[in-house]
Amino acid sequence: MSSDGAVLANTSSQKILQACKNEFRESFNLHPFKFNHTLHQTGLFEIRRIVELAKRIIDEKDSNFCALKHGAIDKKFSALRQSERLAETVSRLGENGTWIKLTRVQDYDSDYADVLDAITCELEYLSEWPLRKDMTWVSMTLLLASPRIATPFHIDHETNFLFQLQGSKDVCLFPATDRELLPDQEIERYYSGNFEAALYRPEMQNRGTIFRLSPGEVVHHPSLAPHWVKNGEDISVSLSINYCMKSLEKRARVYQANYILRKLGLNPLPPGISPLRDSLKRGVVSTLEHRNPKSFSDVVYTPVSRLISPLNAVRRLAKR
Repeated sequence: MSSDGAVLANTSSQKILQACKNEFRESFNLHPFKFNHTLHQTGLFEIRRIVELAKRIIDEKDSNFCALKHGAIDKKFSALRQSERLAETVSRLGENGTWIKLTRVQDYDSDYADVLDAITCELEYLSEWPLRKDMTWVSMTLLLASPRIATPFHIDHETNFLFQLQGSKDVCLFPATDRELLPDQEIERYYSGNFEAALYRPEMQNRGTIFRLSPGEVVHHPSLAPHWVKNGEDISVSLSINYCMKSLEKRARVYQANYILRKLGLNPLPPGISPLRDSLKRGVVSTLEHRNPKSFSDVVYTPVSRLISPLNAVRRLAKR
């Protein structure tokens, strides 16, 4: 990281992030980049505490706990087996090829909620983006993984920050704007609710950049940047902070309109080619947004769900 024009976010001992403000501002949600953090020094993210958190989530019969086994870069999430009980899964994490995901941990522990608020403020300062005003949904996710296990190739709607807390991992990020690697039709299918729409193309692997993360390091994932993750030789603990934003939903609405238009046999223009058409598509689809969203799905997928339901009904009638 260049020291020219560098402004560190940690101007006091209470700051969590350490980054070059110029680089951050210029690359935020456009290009992946790495910087530093101090969360691994706080004691808030020891495995014992995370296990207690997972037990609370499970006791509340919430869907924010997920444990999958035998991940690989070119697999799909739906192909991974659900793991055993929490206690056995964690106790054998070093040997059983498991990936554990705890979502929205800020809802279950006020200390984590305070960390999220502090990080959001610091990110807003570094990016010079009105993040708190623009964001529509935020989630703080803890990830525990066995040595050498991989998270399959995929894309995310949100802009993301992945904090390494324990162990190491390789994060391979591909350009979000490469439409040969990630065609528009795959993005349309993703925004229709198909989380596995992005296809891994091994012949294009050299287009990705691999970031090695060690404790105290963060990598930024721009929205829709394809990526895969592979752990090092030890148990890995990471924290992912994901932001849905109004500016990202505007683009999503165009892709969702295009998905419906393509289903009707048309060949719609991708976002950014015709501002007028984008505006018309966005105007129609946004009228179907959830007015009081309580989940990521409410924020992102409600409009297309409301569009697909009547379309499917018409198709069923037509087949009679």
